[in-house]
Amino acid sequence: MALPLRRDEPVPAAHRDAAVAFLDELRRRDPDGHTLREADDPGALARQAATTVVDAAALWQEALGGFYDVETVRRMLGRDKRPVSRQAVSKRHDLLALRTGSGRVVYPAFQFRGSTPLAGLADVLAALPAELVSRWTVASWLVSALPELDGERPIDVLVSGGTPAVVAAAREWAASLTA
Repeated sequence: MALPLRRDEPVPAAHRDAAVAFLDELRRRDPDGHTLREADDPGALARQAATTVVDAAALWQEALGGFYDVETVRRMLGRDKRPVSRQAVSKRHDLLALRTGSGRVVYPAFQFRGSTPLAGLADVLAALPAELVSRWTVASWLVSALPELDGERPIDVLVSGGTPAVVAAAREWAASLTA
């Protein structure tokens, strides 16, 4: 099947990387191509895959706001115009790191005030261990209005200095997940 793409048309590197990764995954799951031979409309399959990836990312961005990549966080946390190491960023317990479907690590911007991580977030994250609840779910919880916080979002309560109330809500939620 010919691609509806001219050979001289530039393809963004992100698209090329995603296509190669998708092909690798197809080879792993359907080595002889038998399953896809049965597909009625490969174009519909491609549209569905692209919709899932692009629209899901847009929905998360709409819900959580912007994200910083590792390089940006390295610069934000650095001193005297010298970024901290990647390892120093990854070992921080006061940052909420999210791994995307493509394996990239991103940091929701809501957890920073200027270039400073939000005080109290480490305590909240400790109350909600990754083994218990996914980091994406924690991110969503942080920006959702909660009755136990009088209808406020945990992130807003943290900003206003209400760390004990948010930690208590996090512990209560964690206990409900293990019950």
